[in-house]
Amino acid sequence: MSKFLGPIHNWLYSKIGRQEELTRQLAEAAVKDGRLTDVNSYVRDVPALETVIDEGNIHGWLQARISDAEQRYAALVLFLISREPDYLSSLLRGAYNFGVSYALPAGTTPSDAYKAFEDFFVNGMPCDQVNLVTESTDQSLSWTQTRDLHDEAWTSQGGDVHTYYQLRKSVMDGMLSGSGLRLSVQDSSHYTIQAA
Repeated sequence: MSKFLGPIHNWLYSKIGRQEELTRQLAEAAVKDGRLTDVNSYVRDVPALETVIDEGNIHGWLQARISDAEQRYAALVLFLISREPDYLSSLLRGAYNFGVSYALPAGTTPSDAYKAFEDFFVNGMPCDQVNLVTESTDQSLSWTQTRDLHDEAWTSQGGDVHTYYQLRKSVMDGMLSGSGLRLSVQDSSHYTIQAA
């Protein structure tokens, strides 16, 4: 591994990889459903980080990958629902099933589930410090999203970021499906994980 790359860079790149994996799964399902003819405009491979990163601009390169991944994801979803708004329900099922493939085990604590979400979803760069835990007990954990870093990608594609949050909630619900926990969403900024 490069002497310039550290665990935080691999951690973030792994999160980008999850976003790419979800985009690919939804695009391939849309091809099977006959709603998309080609996935190539929407999906990218995720080669080993050290083989592709610009070591002279690590932060900028990772930020550009985040932006690119989010914009292609938004473009795919918005293209599919612009042609058939009811197709959102299929996308939500696909997102849930994607989450199930990363299901957390029974007995997972709320704090462990929150950490799993933090390790899974792209929320900007680590320095953005988007999520802030506001309350944590053995039975529940609440957090606030301090700013919306996803809106730009969705509005740049002519859409509403609310769709992003619906899909993300479905993935989270899938991840929690066997854990004995559930996620409550007060709005796009306030969340609670607690015993089901």
